[in-house]
Amino acid sequence: MYPETLHTGHHVIWSQSPNQRTTSLVVVLHDAGSQPQRAAETFFNMLPETTTGLAIQAGLTAANGYSWLSTNDYDNPNFPEIIAAAHRIFDAIDQDEFGTHDYTSIQIIGIGQGAAMATTMLRIRPDAITSIVGVDGYVLDNPMLAALDTSKDAKPSTPVLWVTTEDHPGAEFSANWLTMHTQVIDAETTSEITPFLRQKVS
Repeated sequence: MYPETLHTGHHVIWSQSPNQRTTSLVVVLHDAGSQPQRAAETFFNMLPETTTGLAIQAGLTAANGYSWLSTNDYDNPNFPEIIAAAHRIFDAIDQDEFGTHDYTSIQIIGIGQGAAMATTMLRIRPDAITSIVGVDGYVLDNPMLAALDTSKDAKPSTPVLWVTTEDHPGAEFSANWLTMHTQVIDAETTSEITPFLRQKVS
């Protein structure tokens, strides 16, 4: 693993050295109260060999680590905080941040609150995200975010692997949103992550 502080101050961990990075990016977003190191240690070994992993540190200090949002409630009313957290991630991904590659695919693995951020990013910039893996995550229920959602008549196109090993209060809302707005595949174990990612590599 290759830790780096980007010139804007983002703390990240890469799965590859600079001369080995590919144009197929897999962003890893840790859970609330965690760190990118833990997420990288768990999920980098699930990445297909032709991809490059990028674990990004959240911006809010929390007990035992960092968080993307100040609450784990799925019905989060703080729209400015949500948007700021999502743009923090986009800032670390966008080419002008580090000038390394024009990425041919951008997939996201989000754990817990990280999955909430991954689906939020999809709502903000759907064309930028190739696919999402959510692990014990949820979708944020916020009326201003809902205004960004695609029409109910639009055909869902983004593949999502939704891995659930424990219950969450937002499970029903998340399931309904995912069914309506994505091509969701439900899973009960993380063993399906690698083949799912491999299918979506450009």
